[in-house]
Amino acid sequence: MPKIQVVHADNPKHPGIQVGGTDARFADRAYTELERLIVTLALAPGDWVTESALSERLGVSRTPVREALQRLARARLVEIVPRRGLRITGVRVEDQLALLEFRREVERFLTVQASKRSSVRDRERFHEMAIGMDGCSINRDEAEHYRIDLEYKLLLMRTAGNEHASEAVAPLWASSRRFSWVTRASRDIALSSTLTAGVMRAIVDGDPVRTASATDAYMNALEELARRSLDVGP
Repeated sequence: MPKIQVVHADNPKHPGIQVGGTDARFADRAYTELERLIVTLALAPGDWVTESALSERLGVSRTPVREALQRLARARLVEIVPRRGLRITGVRVEDQLALLEFRREVERFLTVQASKRSSVRDRERFHEMAIGMDGCSINRDEAEHYRIDLEYKLLLMRTAGNEHASEAVAPLWASSRRFSWVTRASRDIALSSTLTAGVMRAIVDGDPVRTASATDAYMNALEELARRSLDVGP
């Protein structure tokens, strides 16, 4: 099967999503940090890990680490191997393409619902983030793009108002973040920022048809990147 080259980051700083209330605080922190380590390849594909080692590394008890690993397993970033332990999953283009096929439908649903349900205050925030994405496009600021994008996704889930759709897409975003990181050398961050800003502005305008179209354009760009990666050797 085609493989893509895995290149470790020189400066593996990557923002993570932290969700949940106070009771889930430690599990959220563990998830956020472990996802960052996996996405930026500090925990590389094929690495074997243990709850105890990760607990020590993060400075938290094993319970929140266990909960975080279960969430990461649902996102297919960690594989639970019976009688052997836990392994960081590999990065496969075929997996990303299949993921995008489903993600396209769920994400379009979320953005369209957000265009219908967002409050005035929410639309103001979407507008601010769109301006921020414009700056990322001009400056090709990858770190700021990821920061805004994560905030955007949290706002999108809340304003769409459908927990089932949000729960379905959140693990897909985690896997896509790692794929984007691995293929970042060939990714056009300016184009990605511009397309994301287009979705945000369509939501602000409350136009479901244009929002769906803008979302599809963004997903088309992600799919094109994945297909280009088929040509990258091991």
